Amino acid sequence: MTRLMFGTWLLLLASVGAQGQVSSSRVDIPVVGEKCNERVQQVTHVTGRLQLPPTTSEPMPAVVILHSNAGVTGVGSFYAQALNAAGIATLEVDSFTPRNVKNGNDRAAPVLCDRLQDAWGSLVFLAKDSRFDSSRIGITGFSSGGALTLMTGMGVRPAKLPRQNGSLPPDLVYAAHFALYPGCANILDDPVRIRSWINPGRPQNWGATGKRIHIVSGTSDDFDFDPRQDCLRMGQAFPDIAPHLRVRLIEGATHAFDWPNPPPPAFSPFAKAQTGGMVTMRYSAKDAQETRQEMVVFFKDQLKKN
Repeated sequence: MTRLMFGTWLLLLASVGAQGQVSSSRVDIPVVGEKCNERVQQVTHVTGRLQLPPTTSEPMPAVVILHSNAGVTGVGSFYAQALNAAGIATLEVDSFTPRNVKNGNDRAAPVLCDRLQDAWGSLVFLAKDSRFDSSRIGITGFSSGGALTLMTGMGVRPAKLPRQNGSLPPDLVYAAHFALYPGCANILDDPVRIRSWINPGRPQNWGATGKRIHIVSGTSDDFDFDPRQDCLRMGQAFPDIAPHLRVRLIEGATHAFDWPNPPPPAFSPFAKAQTGGMVTMRYSAKDAQETRQEMVVFFKDQLKKN
């Protein structure tokens, strides 16, 4: 992002801030489908932080924000602030606290197939609210939340949810998907768990939605096997999403490059297609700011009125 663009964006934030305050409230989000792991606590609702821009017309666009295995860390708020300033509502979901877990390392923590309940439940929740346009709801997420973002665009629904059901109609889908460092190798190269579960033809895969999917990841993201190639392989492995998939790789960026206070390098059992490995997370203010602006531009374009 050029200095001129960044300066313009700061002026936009200042202008919106002067016009009014963002409305923020805690909401309960009904989940849809069922959990897929017995060790995970079954819940009927998860919680979320719903933020409405100060000046907008209704029905308005909205973006659902999904956290990483670290839980709600403040990274979601960083992006929500910019989206709200651009006139887009946000719903940041907390998948852990309602299930009485602190982070993804907890044995009882929900994994991707469990958290699909929350991702799709958030869309159902917003679509039923007359303040929002059900055809202009996007989704974004970080790390495991990014993987969920990809899965929604691939058409993967919650476990044991029939296509003909009263809660999630087949034609209710997210309008756009922005996935940050989603651990593409986990989706591609974990044949026993994730890859086998989301393969086309499985009952919970209702087919790609045909909506735009945008991935941002770093060339030094050691959560993957080969960070320069793994996300680029997504289109080859899943040709149904290839026409709608775009990938931007940030030179030198690590996993969670937008987290201001990441933990030191540590072993993660979820890295490298869940074979495990050391993961380095290094904050880059420049890359974080540019990606935030990129997200705003993406959603303003994809969620605009037809």
